[in-house]
Amino acid sequence: MKQDRYREEASKRFKKIVLPKKVDRANFVLLTRHQVQIVFMICKEKTVKEIASKLNITEKTFFNTRLNIFKKLAVKSTVGLVKYVYKYGYLKF
Repeated sequence: MKQDRYREEASKRFKKIVLPKKVDRANFVLLTRHQVQIVFMICKEKTVKEIASKLNITEKTFFNTRLNIFKKLAVKSTVGLVKYVYKYGYLKF
């Protein structure tokens, strides 16, 4: 019984995640300075612990912020995030 309730709640929360359909360079402007810092640290291959300690945040806060970044930029993973940053010229390799 408890598992069914948990599944229903998880399903409701998952359905609330709405990604923007149109992805363009303007979406990067929607990020806060804090989110931009996290994006560039991810691109520099920093670990979760390194990023959290450098920004004085908890790991849970990092994961929540990363999820919000994914939603704003309409990417599904860290790889997609790095591709987005590279594609729109925010990072040169």
